[in-house]
This record gives sequence, C-alpha cells and structure tokens, in this order.
Amino acid sequence: MTAAATDLPAAPGSPSAAAVYEHLVRRGPHARTDLAAVLGLSHPTLTRLARELLENGLLRELPPRPQAKGRPQLPLDVAEEHVRLIGVKITATAVHTSVVTVRGQSLEELAAPLRRKDPDAVIATVTELCEALRSSHPRIAGVGIGLGGRVDDDGVVAPAELLGWEGPVPLRERLEQALGLPVSVRNDIHALLEGLAWFGAGRRHDSFVAITVGAGVAVGTVEGGVVRRGAGHTAGLTGALTTVTRDGRGVRLMDVACNDAVIEAGRERGVPGAGTGTPEERLQAVLDAVRAGDPAARELAAEVGHAVAVSAAGVLGVLDPEALLLGGESVGLLRDDPAFAETLRSLLPAQQQDVVVRYLPDDFEDWARGAAVIAARRFITGTDPV
Repeated sequence: MTAAATDLPAAPGSPSAAAVYEHLVRRGPHARTDLAAVLGLSHPTLTRLARELLENGLLRELPPRPQAKGRPQLPLDVAEEHVRLIGVKITATAVHTSVVTVRGQSLEELAAPLRRKDPDAVIATVTELCEALRSSHPRIAGVGIGLGGRVDDDGVVAPAELLGWEGPVPLRERLEQALGLPVSVRNDIHALLEGLAWFGAGRRHDSFVAITVGAGVAVGTVEGGVVRRGAGHTAGLTGALTTVTRDGRGVRLMDVACNDAVIEAGRERGVPGAGTGTPEERLQAVLDAVRAGDPAARELAAEVGHAVAVSAAGVLGVLDPEALLLGGESVGLLRDDPAFAETLRSLLPAQQQDVVVRYLPDDFEDWARGAAVIAARRFITGTDPV
C-alpha cells in the first residue's frame, strides 16, 4: 500500500441512504417532500436520512424555494466535489486516467505510455498515475478500471488479447493492495456504457446501442438504464461480428473497421501519411485526409462506413433502441463520411427511421469517466454493480 486511506469520504451507509444519495446524484436537486414521494419513504425517515447525509458532508441544502402555500422549502443536492473518483482506461499502448466528481465532471486528466504490457508493468503505471492524481485531489473514494477483455465479478481479468495477457490476472486485488482504495474493474465497453447511461450522451435515453471502432470493435446495449453484460460477461466483445462490404463480400467487421485494418487500407490506397510514423500517427493521417477531402481517404471511409452501417442496422433491427451512439478512435471515418447516415437509414425499416444517431468524441475521456462511474456505484451501494 503506497498511500494512507485516511481521507476516504464516508459512504452513504444504509440502502435507503444510498437510494437518496444516488437519486440526487443522477437527477439533481429535490425538495424533501418530492424526494420522499419519489423514493417511497416516510417524511420522518427522509428527514433522518437527510440529516445523516448532511452531517457526513455528502449533501448540501440549497437556498429556500418559495411555495404557493406553507413554508419555503430547502431543496437538497449532493455536495458534488466532496466525493471524487478516479477512472482509468487501459489501452494496448497507454493508460488514460481522469479524476472526476461524483457527477462525472472531470477535474484533471493524466496519461502515460505503456512501454511494456505485462501485468506488473501495467499495474505499476496505473498506480503511479493514480497516486499522482490523489496527491492533488482529496477524498478519493475509489478507482474504476476499464480495459479490453473479459472481467469476472471479482475483478479477475481473463486472458486479454490486446495486452497479451495469457492467464487470469487478479487486477482488482493487486491494485487495491497497491493503492489502499476500493477498486472496481470492468471490460471497457461495459464501463463506457455505465458512464454514458449515468452522465453521458445516453442519459436521456431509456435504451441505446453503442458501437465503437478503434483498436477493436465493440457493440454494447443498455435497456431500461441497465448495461447488458451477458451471462458470461462477454456481451459486446464482438470480434466475430460479420458484415457485408460494398461489393457483397461477407467479412468480419473487425477486419474492416479496426484501427489496424484502417491503417493498412490507407497505406494500400496511398492515403497521404498512412504509410509512415507510429500507428497513432498513421491513423490520424487517415482521419485528417478524410476531413480534407482526399479522394482515396474518402473512398476508404465509405468502405468502412458501409460495413458499420450494415452491422448497425442488424443490431438496431433486433433491439429497437431509442438511440445509436458511435464512438472510438476511428469514429471520424463515420462522422465525416456523408454517405454513412444515408446508408444506415436506407437499411432500417420505416418504423425505426426516427432512431437518434449521435457521435461520441474520439478521445478517451468518456471511457475513463465510465470507469469512474463503476467506482461511484460501488461507493454509493457498497458493492460493484452487476
């Protein structure tokens, strides 16, 4: 353990207190009478819970709100920055971290390259970044980790192909020992979905599908505000998801839309800058060329966009969500391809034409914030979400 945990904020405690705190975190300020009604609590119970949460520094009272009849009400809200969480996104080449408030507002971000990808090196890098953030931000209540691979309920990572981990790694246990803080670990697409559902682009939708194209390809679903992880926690890990190219060939979407495939296709087509530099620089060159209107790059974007549109239409047709969210490092290929949205709509039935399509940023902030939401949920309820 490299740092004392004496600055840990007090957790809400009882399930009822947790319900009050979570509702205010997600829904904003409420008057006590309204909060009691929404949560099905008696007024004396709500009064007692509010007093305890106020005394622990988790809530604050807002200025009086005049009422048509009776005494003015004092709305309750969370003391947002009293509790802070660290979210971590681990990629094949770097670790990205963000310290956020309990409402997901980013306060500081740090990143570091991974010079080695073995578990010891990854854990050392995560620990170093978390300790650096912790030295500047008091009352860190927990750490959430998102990475590519299957993760069980105990935070053990099964063999992770992107990192080259061949055996199970007890990541949660090892990081809790190193940091002296509660640590929660999730597959990165599941963590991203949690963040989108709580505070991100998905919060206004009861159901949505997220498709990300980057180092890998993932499809995640949220229904009724609940992230669907699957019976074996592998929902969304879609390396075998198939699609159809513009010339009618059946292929794996991964083989068309992941970063390596995009970079190689860009090199073969002569896209400026796609043949030299680091993988990150070569991918950025392709994205820049698409945005600049380079014909070869635009043709490549059309190929990727068609393949993603076919797969997306199939997923939407089965699940019928309110929204489709598109993200990942290569999302610019879809966002900047004028034909993508048209192709997608042409493949959807008439009754699904009103599905909302939104594009996420192509950085890692949403991914790290999603991991922080996992930590926030553990802080609120005392257990990792299932």
